[in-house]
Amino acid sequence: SSHFGRSRLGSAQYPAPVHRARRFQEAMGDVTDCCVLVCGGGNAAQVVTGLLATRYKTIAVSFFADEAAKWEQALGRDSMELTVEGAAVSKIVSKPAKITNDPSVAKEADVIILAVPSFAHGEYFEKFAPHMKKGTIVGVMPARSGGDILFASKLGEKAKDMIFVGFETLPWACRFSEWGRKATILGTKGSILAAVTPPAKYPLAFALLQGLLGVFPNIVESPNNLGVSLRNPGAVIHPGVMYGRWCPEKWDGNPVDEKP
Repeated sequence: SSHFGRSRLGSAQYPAPVHRARRFQEAMGDVTDCCVLVCGGGNAAQVVTGLLATRYKTIAVSFFADEAAKWEQALGRDSMELTVEGAAVSKIVSKPAKITNDPSVAKEADVIILAVPSFAHGEYFEKFAPHMKKGTIVGVMPARSGGDILFASKLGEKAKDMIFVGFETLPWACRFSEWGRKATILGTKGSILAAVTPPAKYPLAFALLQGLLGVFPNIVESPNNLGVSLRNPGAVIHPGVMYGRWCPEKWDGNPVDEKP
């Protein structure tokens, strides 16, 4: 080191503290924010939107009928309120940056989270495809069987530049209490399985998604999306539930008086 607070890192023009600060800024880069698109307008989508909007630019997107316009109207100038049962911080207040049905907002997204039923996944992939930037992380909650195959078919050649993350299930049990304005997280899973395509992008994808979700649920790596497809719990549980409700022993085949 040298006299007057300078070191080998310093110079006549930049004393040591200034030099270190400049090196720190260069190491950090210029990207310190994240833009997230949350797709859907149901229980899970509203909860994800409310959670992420507390810290990041969060855009809610729905292509279902006029759902986006209704959500925007329901919220107005107010903020969303999330109640988290059993948590020390039991109320979260936030507001999405935008609620829209315009697929071109995908050009802004670093992360896209689909919290919609699997029958709608293809529509979102197809409409977002022309606008998505290279390296966009697409997290599907849940992916269901063949989610990665559908993603690749809709994006075509562009799919190789993206990162697909298939989750086996939703992170929370949740319900909205006042549609578009208030929702409740009834419980948060301790861990959830997810697979990344391509697998080499696993560290980056998990780092960003775990950062978005928080400490829990802990995202556990599943080796590949084929495993997520074959272990799809919905394919096992849902048919059994439907059969139990509409089997010949429970239903005579005639129209019912009220909507089930």
